[in-house]
Amino acid sequence: MTASYPSFLPLLIGVVVGAVTAFGLVGYGFSAIGGGGPAVVARRGAALTGALAAIAYVWGLVSLFLDESGTAQACLDANPSLYGQVNEYRVSYLPPALDCRLSSGGSYAAAVPGFVTPVMTGCAVIAVTLALIAVAEHRSTATRPS
Repeated sequence: MTASYPSFLPLLIGVVVGAVTAFGLVGYGFSAIGGGGPAVVARRGAALTGALAAIAYVWGLVSLFLDESGTAQACLDANPSLYGQVNEYRVSYLPPALDCRLSSGGSYAAAVPGFVTPVMTGCAVIAVTLALIAVAEHRSTATRPS
């Protein structure tokens, strides 16, 4: 059975960077509640949804870290009926995932909750959309004649 176990250093770096990013984006998003035009509201919304994406990412990495020493146990806990067919473990850091590969060619997820990737992706898409709206709104107000 071949294995690819999560490495401590990438997990630690990802958790620290994700936590600092989330903290900074929350601080920026809540820095001045109320007031401001549509561009300001869109910027704050982008910051807060970006923070949610970072929090979901950290959640996934922490889930991997908690199962670092028990990769086989995580695969067993996720699907006991298929565990006998597992011949390999694969770890992904973006998005955070632990795949238990089967000898028949399939795989199933373990350790990381199933909602992490959709929440992370959805929040990132919303954050980018709001940031683009903020930029467009800022440009349109900057070019309006007074």
